[in-house]
Parts: sequence; C-alpha cells; structure tokens
Amino acid sequence: MLRGVKLLLLGNSNDMGDWTDGAPRRNDILRERLAEALGEPVEIVARSLWPTPRMPQVLKRWVDDTEPDMVYINVTSFTFSYESLPLRFRRIFGRLGPAAGEAGKRFAESKRWSHNAIFRTLRSWGQATIGGDTNFTCEQVIASVSEAIRVVYRKEHTVLMVKGPFGRSKTGITRREHLRKEKKRLQVHLALESLCAQLRVRYIGRETPEWREMSRPRELQAGDGLHLNAKGHAYMADELFDSIHAAWTAHLEETAAAPAR
Repeated sequence: MLRGVKLLLLGNSNDMGDWTDGAPRRNDILRERLAEALGEPVEIVARSLWPTPRMPQVLKRWVDDTEPDMVYINVTSFTFSYESLPLRFRRIFGRLGPAAGEAGKRFAESKRWSHNAIFRTLRSWGQATIGGDTNFTCEQVIASVSEAIRVVYRKEHTVLMVKGPFGRSKTGITRREHLRKEKKRLQVHLALESLCAQLRVRYIGRETPEWREMSRPRELQAGDGLHLNAKGHAYMADELFDSIHAAWTAHLEETAAAPAR
C-alpha cells in the first residue's frame, strides 16, 4: 500500500472560508492533480496563516500533530498592507473607537454591503483619503514568519517551501498610496528571501509586482472583491500545482542523488 504524501498548506481565508458556492476549493483541486502526477495518495491539511507572535508556536504544534512531508507557507500582502478603516476608527475615536470599529467591521463583513460595488468604491476612496490601519506592521510579519520558517527548518526530513508576497493586484487608487504599499511589500519580500537563502530553503518571490507583468481576469473574484470565487480557486490551483510539484520533484531527485550513509 502506498504511504502517500502529506502537505501542510499555510494559506489564508480563501482556504478556510466558503467563497465557491459548493465548487471545489483550490486545495481540493490541488490534491487531485498532485495525486495523479505523483502516482500516490496526497493529503492536504490547510490552515490559515495569521502572523501573530504566537503563530510559530501554533505552527510547531500543527507540524508535530500532522507530521507532514512538506510545508508550504504562503505570505500575502493583506496582513501588512491592507488598510482597514474600522481598525483606524477603533484607534482614533478614543472611548467610542471600539463601537465605531465594530460597526465598520460589520458593514465590511456583510454580503449586502461588501458585495456592493458602490460600497467598495467608497471604501477604496476612504482608504486613499482618510487612510486605514493594517493588522500587522512589516516588522511584525517578518519576525513571526521568520520564526515560523525556522520552526519547520528544524524539523528533520520535512520539505519547506515559502512563497513571498507577489503583488498580484495594483494596490490603491492613488500613486502615493500604491508606492507606500509597494514599499512595504518589498520590505517583507526581501527580508524573507534573504532568510531563505541563508537557510537554503526554497523560496519564490517577485522583485516586480505581478500586476505589472500580467493581470488576472476580474471574474476570478468573489463579490466582496477580496476573495476568490470558484473560477479563482481553479485558476490558483494551477499555480500551486506548478510550484509545489516542482519543489517535491526536486526534493525526490536530491534524495535519490544523495550518497548512502
């Protein structure tokens, strides 16, 4: 009986939420494609990466519990680049801040409003003019993800692959806003790229944001403009398959070429 391959995929809310109306998520599609290509069963354990100070310890527990053959860490710009108006309201309105922030959050999470084009346009203009607060600073994300990388790196016989922030979509509606966010993206990308080079960990990233060289079809997004719909999951499954299959194949070749002890 084939043992199979187990992949621990650290993604985001796309991997945990229901944005596909019952259609397969990218993880489901990826599992089937990898199993067919490798000729053995594949199990994917998906978790959402949220770079709090505790995240590396949580990841260690996940790795110990699941004992994956490979860990894929997907670092997106959202955590350090998306400027939330509710978070800004919570900070600047003093005692009224929590109530104002929660009200704004309910609007943003409501399908009635978050899927409304006019609401999303007003939100974009508010982010460009008033400005919002991010969930984490670049320094916090770098520190948390770097320690997470070391946690997996110390796990013997576990293949690790890290994907940095790609800059898939043009951020902001003003040049100043875009430049500010691109500076943050590069700060995180360069720090993680340097660490992975030092540890000889597989890393994929981009100096130039992806949107400058290629554009994703707009019909890949769910109604809120942030998450992927069913077509988006199928589209991203292709990218995941290419990178993960290449990394696992390279690992198998390196293992076969290694001298016997």
